[in-house]
Amino acid sequence: MRTVLIGFVIVLLVLSCGLAIRYSQDASYVQEQLNGERYKRLVSEENFQKSKVKVISLKAELKRAQDKIGQIEGFLEKTKAYNNDLKTRLDKAVEIKENLDKKIKELQTLVLPM
Repeated sequence: MRTVLIGFVIVLLVLSCGLAIRYSQDASYVQEQLNGERYKRLVSEENFQKSKVKVISLKAELKRAQDKIGQIEGFLEKTKAYNNDLKTRLDKAVEIKENLDKKIKELQTLVLPM
């Protein structure tokens, strides 16, 4: 009976050691997985922060570009207004020239009756 009890205790000790080793390996594997997840999370957060800074930078650059476009559009509107004014003046000048040409022809016909 004593040998059976010693045999049972030895088997129980061997099984306990086997289970302890197995659970230790599982715990090590889970710890490695946890460390891997933590690393991935840190890398993701770092990339997110970098992306956030880039987005802020691009928004600022976009605003500057839109401001420049607004200024250019203002200059373009002024140029269009100047062009329209010049066109109006040119049309008036052409009309005045035509009137003067007509008057010159009338005067020539009065002065030189042929």
